[in-house]
Amino acid sequence: MRIAITTGEPAGIGPEISVAGLDAAAQQGVSVTLIGDRDLLEKNGAPASIAIEHVALAAPATAAPGHAQCTLRLATLDRALAGCVRGEFDAMVTAPVHKGVINDAGFAFTGHTEYLRTEPQHPAW
Repeated sequence: MRIAITTGEPAGIGPEISVAGLDAAAQQGVSVTLIGDRDLLEKNGAPASIAIEHVALAAPATAAPGHAQCTLRLATLDRALAGCVRGEFDAMVTAPVHKGVINDAGFAFTGHTEYLRTEPQHPAW
């Protein structure tokens, strides 16, 4: 089983909880790829042995609205979705994001499910 984990809100609990379950996944024989900012994930305890697909923060992680930060949040979702569609991953897990911050930056976002089901906007389709 190959799982992509989008690391969620960079200024919130997303990176921390994304890293927290790695030992349990490894014990179950699950291959995990974290999708997010490598430096941020390493600061939150990601081991050197874990696969990280680096999606760089455009600015320091803050809870303030900003187009660059929101682009990162959504880019990780797009990358995980594309990987699932192409067969690179068997499933994806999404860490929490701050919907209000995404909306304040001008993106219509009501949740992961709603975002992922809007097929035409995704590069995977």
